[in-house]
Amino acid sequence: MARRRVTEAAAVRALLERGAQPLEAFPGTQHPWRCRCLRCGEINFPRYNDVVNKGGGPCQGTCRSRKIADKLMHDGVKAAAAMEQHGWLPLERYPGAGKAWQCRCAQCAAVKTKRLTHVRNGRARCTHCAGQTTDATVAAAIMTAAGLAPLTPYPGLELRPWLARCLRCTHLGAPTLASVRLRGHQCWACQAIAFPTRRALDEQQAVACMLTHGLHPLDPYPGRADAPWTSRCTTCDSYSAPVPQKLPGHHGGCPVCAQQGISPGEPGDLYLVLHDDLRALGWGVTQAGRRHLHSARRAWQVLACWRFPAAQDAWALGRHLKQQIRASGCPTAPPAGAASGPVWAQTASLDHVSSSQVVRIIEEIAGPAS
Repeated sequence: MARRRVTEAAAVRALLERGAQPLEAFPGTQHPWRCRCLRCGEINFPRYNDVVNKGGGPCQGTCRSRKIADKLMHDGVKAAAAMEQHGWLPLERYPGAGKAWQCRCAQCAAVKTKRLTHVRNGRARCTHCAGQTTDATVAAAIMTAAGLAPLTPYPGLELRPWLARCLRCTHLGAPTLASVRLRGHQCWACQAIAFPTRRALDEQQAVACMLTHGLHPLDPYPGRADAPWTSRCTTCDSYSAPVPQKLPGHHGGCPVCAQQGISPGEPGDLYLVLHDDLRALGWGVTQAGRRHLHSARRAWQVLACWRFPAAQDAWALGRHLKQQIRASGCPTAPPAGAASGPVWAQTASLDHVSSSQVVRIIEEIAGPAS
């Protein structure tokens, strides 16, 4: 059976009946056809097949937007009723089933961004009522009750580091709110004084641990694996008092001849360096007698340096600095994938952040550079 051919007169008549006036010769049923909408006057290019055979609208401009708006307004009443049924009070017009919608929890009055599709799928629980989110005022109260004074606004997530100062020993730290809520006071210096026993070692095991790390005990075993034990290094003959329980760490046994790590309790510096060729800004922690992570031999130039009574304080501030820079969307420099390692992990591209901005972040906590 031969297909029926659509004549131009029939096509024009069909478009006029549906609210569009053709402005050019009929190009065929599958091709765009220049027309003027008889309702809003805009020029459109509908296809005859889409308008006549598929039931589409002849206007893809203002009329289509009005149609969508009217449909949203009509569906908005049902959507608002569905949200209220699940305990949410809409604060703005209905944006659509899959779009963010500002609502207020009917139980705790917390304002959250919800989606109607999520609510209909059973994901309507208020995280604030469930205890999964914490108000900034409540978070600050938890930190203060644990003996910590926050130095920056609440980061918004319980698992994100939060720069704070210990109210007992005044040292800096960056614990998470989750760890403070679970374990109470979190301070590296206070824990070093009275470290909780996580693993029990008898005398024979403790001596073997010390000898394995090149340390010869000079005093009788103190009876606890978390207590300092005076010993002599078998490599450099220097004396120290390490804690056997901490020896398996990456800092090594002897603080004098250890090849890795920095002594957290000794004075340390937080430095800021610049690489002109790569337009890179770097930072790190160092101590007297140790080379910078970003050495001058690699064309890094020192911009500023801040002295801290303990290197751990400098580490905490460096961790806060990295969090602030990455939160602003600034990547490492050079771009991720071009280089790796600890040197490039503590860098920022000068195309996204300036050195003055970084200095300002540090000075808000540590004051002017030394």
